Amino acid sequence: MHFIFDIDGTICFDGRSVSPAIQDALCGLERRGHRIGFASARPYRDILPLLDERFHDGLFVGANGAMTWHRRQLTALTPLDEEALTQLFELAERHAASCLVDLEWHYHYHGDPAHPFMSMVDPGRLARPVARGEISRAVKLLVTECEDPEGLKRALERREDIRIHHHSDQQIVDITAGGVDKAGALARHGIAADEMVCFGNDSNDLSMFAVARHAVRVGDHPQLRPHAKESIARDQHVERELISAILRLGEQYAGLGH
Repeated sequence: MHFIFDIDGTICFDGRSVSPAIQDALCGLERRGHRIGFASARPYRDILPLLDERFHDGLFVGANGAMTWHRRQLTALTPLDEEALTQLFELAERHAASCLVDLEWHYHYHGDPAHPFMSMVDPGRLARPVARGEISRAVKLLVTECEDPEGLKRALERREDIRIHHHSDQQIVDITAGGVDKAGALARHGIAADEMVCFGNDSNDLSMFAVARHAVRVGDHPQLRPHAKESIARDQHVERELISAILRLGEQYAGLGH
């Protein structure tokens, strides 16, 4: 089976690391013959520093499905159309919005450098910020702050060429090319839905939950509830219960899906 994990709020609870105990549980899945992967709103650049080197040859679906990194190579990319990106910048300026744009590896940021979200950008100092004129093949535009959020929301929702991904625990939205989601990226990578166990916590995991053989909800997001086979409370015991579920499902699905 393929075990696919969202990152923030699912296996990473401080925005900076995945605990050694959780990483050991993930390795236990591999010892049972399962394959593990990660699917996050983060670009793969910002997932790698959270995990030990032993995972770096694995599968990373980043930017909510707009990029796929496998065996230390970029294997798929769905960039925003250049004209659409120009228009998004114009909207950001019109509605006084700050934004982060993720590229294949580097990034562009226009906004307050002290914004809390920026502490999670390039934590390994692997990339560099680029000027707007250097942007090429942008995969995601993330709005960090906006003085007119309702006006921006209405303008974005009128567009048919983009996909808007919301984050329930932050006043943040990120924007990719239309049709991008995690489940689509995993399917294009060759992972069959009935061979997938997924763990997630937010609305950007809904596409995976809707098709996976077994979906585990971390926390209480209401959109995931109809598709979740089980839920783990986001409380002081979340890591213990998460590890227990990983080990139990690894045993339950051992030998299946190959």
